[in-house]
Amino acid sequence: MKKSKLIIFTLATLLLCGCATSRHATKTSWQTAQATNCIATLTLDSLQYTIGCTMQAIKDSLIIIAIKPMPAIEIGRLEITPHNATAIDKINHQYTTVELTKNSHIVPKIRWNDLQTFASGEKAQKGDKVTMHYAYQQHQIRLDLQYGELSYDTPMNIRRLNTDKYKYIATFLSE
Repeated sequence: MKKSKLIIFTLATLLLCGCATSRHATKTSWQTAQATNCIATLTLDSLQYTIGCTMQAIKDSLIIIAIKPMPAIEIGRLEITPHNATAIDKINHQYTTVELTKNSHIVPKIRWNDLQTFASGEKAQKGDKVTMHYAYQQHQIRLDLQYGELSYDTPMNIRRLNTDKYKYIATFLSE
């Protein structure tokens, strides 16, 4: 069964975000955060993908990671709440949803605070690089992320994507 590379990329990003290590905080008190012009390199075994992304967060509520190969073009996104994550492939008009609490046997280290810290750039500065590793069965996954511009408590137009026009696909995490 062929899986969309974008769905794999966004799910792997979710898995790896939960494995972030803590560093010295540069911004800890915020309500909204945005990291733009970030560069993510995802390595799945021997395959490597490099793409731009933007991350937005509303503290204790919502995280949106937008996959953008070019600044004004969004080809996919990952929308995460404390309870679930939705990966949306805008090119192939498909999506999948994963309940974070249901899959603790696969990824026991995913914690909301780790995801929030990662997406907000709370413990980073422009140009900082973060590397995260994850192993699942015989597969190795690595995410290298370089933060771009970071801004906090500035007005942002954050809205969830309506998935009504997208086809739902089940994955091993959502079944």
